[in-house]
Amino acid sequence: MLRVVLDTHLGAFHLALDFSAEAASTTVLLGESGAGKSSVLRLLAGLLHPERGHIMLNDVVYFDNERRIVIPPQERPFGYVFQDYVLFPHLNVFENVAFGLRAQHVSGQEVRRRVEAVLEQVRLAGLERRRPEQLSGGQQQRVAIARAMVLQPQLLLLDEPLSALDVQTRREVRQELRRILAEAGITTVMVTHHYFEALLFGHQILVLDDGRVIQQGDQRDLREYPRSSYVAELVGVNFFSGRIRSFEDGVLCVMELRDERRPVEIVATLKGEGEGERPAVGGEAFVVIEPRHVTLHTDAPGGSARNVLRGRVMHIVDVPDAGGMVRVSLALDDSLQPLTAEISGASVARLGLREEMVVYATFKVGEASAYT
Repeated sequence: MLRVVLDTHLGAFHLALDFSAEAASTTVLLGESGAGKSSVLRLLAGLLHPERGHIMLNDVVYFDNERRIVIPPQERPFGYVFQDYVLFPHLNVFENVAFGLRAQHVSGQEVRRRVEAVLEQVRLAGLERRRPEQLSGGQQQRVAIARAMVLQPQLLLLDEPLSALDVQTRREVRQELRRILAEAGITTVMVTHHYFEALLFGHQILVLDDGRVIQQGDQRDLREYPRSSYVAELVGVNFFSGRIRSFEDGVLCVMELRDERRPVEIVATLKGEGEGERPAVGGEAFVVIEPRHVTLHTDAPGGSARNVLRGRVMHIVDVPDAGGMVRVSLALDDSLQPLTAEISGASVARLGLREEMVVYATFKVGEASAYT
């Protein structure tokens, strides 16, 4: 079990977070550049010291400001894989991986046994004599991971482990890295700014923004219950926040969305069952709508449609590998968050959609989910 509480200033930047991780699990720190992700890794590794907090792994305390415990980096059983791998160009694969063991004065026979074993694990056996410039980007990444794992760490720290790879290589290496982590069974903290990679690797995901955890959970928590427009954008859903005006038929929630000029009403299905779970009228709530549930119209729809928003087309973008589907982003008239619809390319052509065009968006009450 990993237990981390950090509260510190790095210059003018204030970083504060509190989380736990189960043994052999992977915790992903997700966020944009400057959110504080890599600083968390450096604090865990002991390269930086927080002003307050504690770091404990498997009941061993490595930092505690109140008890004045500060274990130096070289004495922490942590492996660290840097973003650019930091391989020694003058050393071959074997010697790069063996470097830490030799620094610990491990016997030559033991060095060979452990290096050969870890190279087999990361599927680099047979490349021992090659130098870094003779390797592909994916192979270099695996050398860096092998160099960390050969020390048999209890905690593995991965700082953007795929960022140095080109797009094609990144796709090929993702599954390989996932296999390595699963087989190694090491508690891991990984940094990324790619949501897909967070989903692929993370048993739990911490979304960081400006040094704070703004949401924490697994894939389902983030996708179904985003707590901010930033998280909603990451997971690809439409998101609104507002106040509950009233309830209808026990499960429908009439919401008044935040707007600078006038109230905007949305009717959504309230998540959760039972009278005891119903939030209070006037309380804050959130609404999510999948883009595929949004329908676009060139004229104001009549009839019984209850959720109708008017907006201007900002972007029309093809969705990769989605069979001709297109995402249309709308700037709404009412100072709300933009709204995205996912429709077919044929629908775009039929409607004659183009940028700056004014359209109407509708979605069914049952396809808008409200929660607190």
